[in-house]
Amino acid sequence: MTGKNDSKAEFSRRTVLATMLGGVAAVGLAGIRPAKAEGAKVRVGFSLAHTGWAAAYDIGYGLGLKMAFDEANAKGGAGGKFMIEVIEGTDTASSSVEAIKSVDSLLEQGVDVLFTSCDATSSVAAGRSGQKKGVLMFAGTSTQVDVPAKVGDWMYLANFSDNVSGGSTGIFAAKDLGIKTAYLLKSSDNTYTEYVPEYFAKTFEKYGGKVVGKGNYTFEQADFGGIIAEIKALPEEPDAIMTAAFEPDLPAFLNQARAAGINSRIVGADGIDSPSFYALGELVEGTIVVSNRQPQDGSKYQEVAKVFGEAYPDQVGNSAWIVGYDAGLILIEAIKNAGATDSASIRAALDKITDFEVPNGKISYAGFERRPMVPISFLEIKSGKGVFVKAATIDAADIPAPIM
Repeated sequence: MTGKNDSKAEFSRRTVLATMLGGVAAVGLAGIRPAKAEGAKVRVGFSLAHTGWAAAYDIGYGLGLKMAFDEANAKGGAGGKFMIEVIEGTDTASSSVEAIKSVDSLLEQGVDVLFTSCDATSSVAAGRSGQKKGVLMFAGTSTQVDVPAKVGDWMYLANFSDNVSGGSTGIFAAKDLGIKTAYLLKSSDNTYTEYVPEYFAKTFEKYGGKVVGKGNYTFEQADFGGIIAEIKALPEEPDAIMTAAFEPDLPAFLNQARAAGINSRIVGADGIDSPSFYALGELVEGTIVVSNRQPQDGSKYQEVAKVFGEAYPDQVGNSAWIVGYDAGLILIEAIKNAGATDSASIRAALDKITDFEVPNGKISYAGFERRPMVPISFLEIKSGKGVFVKAATIDAADIPAPIM
C-alpha cells in the first residue's frame, strides 16, 4: 500500500511533519503572482505507475485522490470556487526513466501540483524536474524520511514517515503490548527494511524494552537458518520479533521459524497491511500491523471506505487509497486557505496546516520538514482480518532522529 524503494520494491507504508517556509518567500522563489480569479482551476498532474510493482499502490492512491477531488468539484471546487482538473501523465511503469518522462511532460502542460509514485527512487529522480520549476509535489505513499531532502523544498510526503511509524510502534510495543524483549529482523537491501526496526528500537528501549539481538537477511532469501539459530541460542526466546520485512520474505522466515519452535510474536510494519498477507492464515495469526486505516465501527474512515468500496471493491482492502484520499483533502484545504491556484501560494498554505481533520484523525504539516504528522493505527491479524487495536500520535519529543 505504500512504497519505499532504493534499488528494489519497497512497500508502502506510514510520520514526521513540515517546517514553515513563509508565504512571501515561497512566492518569490517561484516568481509567480497568486492567481485569484473566480472560476480558476488548479491543474493537478498524476505521474503514477499503471504497470510494474508500484502499480499495486499507485493505482489505489490515484483513485483515492480522484474521489476527494470529485467530491470537492461537485461542491464548486476547493473553497467553493477553485475547480481541480486532473491531468493523467504517462505510465511511469515503476521506472525512474519513465517517471522523468512523465513528469517532464506534465510540467510542459503547466500543472500546478504533482503527485508522484510510491516508488521513492522514481519520485526523487522525477521530482528534481519539479523542483527546478517550483511546483508543489507529493511523493505517493512513500514513507522514506529522506525523500523531501533529496529533492528539495517543493517535495512533500503524503504518508507518515518511517521514523514516525517505527517510533510509534516501539512505544506501542512497550507500553500497550507489554513486550519486554525484542529481536530485530532487518535487511540492508533498502532503507525501509533496514531503518524502521532501528527507529522501533529507539523508542522501545526508551520506554523500558530491551533489544536482545539483530539479524540481517537479503531480499528473496531462501534459507533463514543462520538467523533462526541465533534466535534459538539466546538465553530466553524474545517476546517479539520486530521487522519491516514483507512478502515473500516474511512468510518464508515465519514458516521456518515456527517449524523450529520459535513462538515469538511478530510486530510488523505497514508493508504487510495487505489482504494477501492477512490471507496466510494461522501462520500470521496475532501479528501486529501498522496501518493508515481505522477499521472500527463508527469511524469516519469506515464511512468513506464504504463509498470507495462500492466503486472500487478490488482496491478498498489496499490502504494506498486512503493515503490518496487524505492527501486530496489536505490539498483542497491548502487551496481554500491560499485563496489562489498557483503552486507557491498553495505550498505556503500547506506549511501552515495544523490538526486538520481527515478520516484517519488529524494531520499537521506545520513545523515538521515536509513530512506530515499522522496518527498511526495498530491492527492485529485475527482470522484473516486486520482488527483495529489503537490509533496513536507520537509526541514530537519521541520521534527518532532521521537516519540519512
